[in-house]
Amino acid sequence: MQTHGLNNIIDEVPIDLSSGDFTNENGFFVRSGLDAVIKYCPMNRPLDSQAITKTITASPYFVDPVLMRKVFRLVTSPDSSFYAGYGV
Repeated sequence: MQTHGLNNIIDEVPIDLSSGDFTNENGFFVRSGLDAVIKYCPMNRPLDSQAITKTITASPYFVDPVLMRKVFRLVTSPDSSFYAGYGV
């Protein structure tokens, strides 16, 4: 029996970029506790050279609908402000 709503974040974990990039080939969503610049690869871009860089606003919610496969470590952003969210 299903006990949660569809299209919701059902698990959230901190992303530790202090030791390098974060990758999950199954996909995840990202939010940040601080305003930050993020470099990432969406699920439909298999090459790291196809990464996108953008500024995201701090939020306690996952408001960006982009499903990602990788977040890169950038020295311009705090390493501990990002969270990966997993949905159904």
